Amino acid sequence: MVDKGKKRTYFLIADLSTMGIAMVLSIVLGLVVGLYLDKRLGTDPIFTLIFILLGILAGFRIMYRTYMRFFDDTKKSTDVNKPRKH
Repeated sequence: MVDKGKKRTYFLIADLSTMGIAMVLSIVLGLVVGLYLDKRLGTDPIFTLIFILLGILAGFRIMYRTYMRFFDDTKKSTDVNKPRKH
């Protein structure tokens, strides 16, 4: 059986490995929505640029939140292992 510390480490690694996928999917989704709206409304590059920028911002937001969660979990796990000072 895997102990709790290793299990937590595996979940953190899996969480961090999804950041790249989330970044790419955010940008591609923004591109697809922008191209669809531009084609549908006849506004050539406007919506494509807007939604690509929104996709990039969403991707960076996902990356930031994942990093902050990772460092918060890392800090908690190292604080637990430190001896207390009286």
